[in-house]
Amino acid sequence: MKKIKVIQIAHASHSIWRQKQKDIKKLIEGDWFSLTAQQIKKFYPKIDIECWCPEKTYKKHKEFVNFKIKYRQFPTTFSPMYALDLSIPMLKELKKEVVKSKKEHYRLVIHLHEYHNLHGLLIATFFKNQKIIAQHHGGSWPLKHLKQTKRYRPFFPLFMLGQIWENLVIGNINYFYALSRDEIGYLKKVAPNSKIKFQTMGIDEFYFDSMNKKTARKKLGWPLDKKIMLFLGRINYVKGVNYLLNAMEKLEDIELKLIGWGEKLEELKNYAKSKRLKNMEFLGPIFEKEKLPYMSACDAFILPSTKEGASVSTMEALAQNLPVIVTDVGGMSLMVQNGREGILIKPKSPEEIIKAVKEILKWKKNVKKYAERYRWRRIIDDTVKDYNIVG
Repeated sequence: MKKIKVIQIAHASHSIWRQKQKDIKKLIEGDWFSLTAQQIKKFYPKIDIECWCPEKTYKKHKEFVNFKIKYRQFPTTFSPMYALDLSIPMLKELKKEVVKSKKEHYRLVIHLHEYHNLHGLLIATFFKNQKIIAQHHGGSWPLKHLKQTKRYRPFFPLFMLGQIWENLVIGNINYFYALSRDEIGYLKKVAPNSKIKFQTMGIDEFYFDSMNKKTARKKLGWPLDKKIMLFLGRINYVKGVNYLLNAMEKLEDIELKLIGWGEKLEELKNYAKSKRLKNMEFLGPIFEKEKLPYMSACDAFILPSTKEGASVSTMEALAQNLPVIVTDVGGMSLMVQNGREGILIKPKSPEEIIKAVKEILKWKKNVKKYAERYRWRRIIDDTVKDYNIVG
């Protein structure tokens, strides 16, 4: 088989997340493009793979090796705002890589992580004869983004030019992994000859290993006779935590545990205190295997986001056999069929949350089987098949 080399390309500087983690190297290694690369290397070790990204805090090109993957960070040339990073050194190096692949006769695959941005459009423009796969991360096409963000409306001419440019070049991308029905519909219009499918991140095998509920509650010191709901995600308004807290006022006999960190954590804690909510608890950030006892101890999962792509925490909850309540936004209706994996509700509605919680706590269904499609092995097998087709 012909040698394959894959370059995973992140769309923006990782220093934007420094408030959560000071070490940029760790931020890079924990990002979606890197996790994909790590899993490919795990299951297909013969594939040569690198992870590239721009970084606006760097003045020079840096690189390191971990997980048998080369990580390369390139200084940005232009970075007015998040997701608009432009690194000309990275594009020049990509051109060298394309030339090298032709001379040495190996299959080169460019795997973009997000494409509604400068890097995505430039790569689609200048590397149109190179095979490209593009993973959607929840971004929006220019005019949709403008509609969603009122403060950008004075820049309408720039967004219009961006939309025209995108319409002209986005069809040069061979495969799209989209995260929502809206995105799939849009891509079918602007890139009718490209392959388009719903594809998410994966989850590790340990999420499928659940502890007995009674054992988990005893370990955590939680009551055995209470119904307990779990929220897992960023603590902010986008995730709908404020609507969830409002609903808890009317769900006095049910407990809510919130795992996560976010910029509105203290504000929402104070809000809960002002409402004298004694049936909920903020547990703070808890990661990976440490989450398992908490998940095993709960009866159902809730994520009332006002905006969402394809929630990884929902995948994790299903793997733990927790039925889910999620809002019908983004790609959530592609993940959850109403009445099967869980209940879909309208966003920004404490009333719908209350009704859904009361209903779902009566369920005695096996929802774990619906998490099988989110195992990393399954996602990576599908991805590598696409690499072989497009390369």
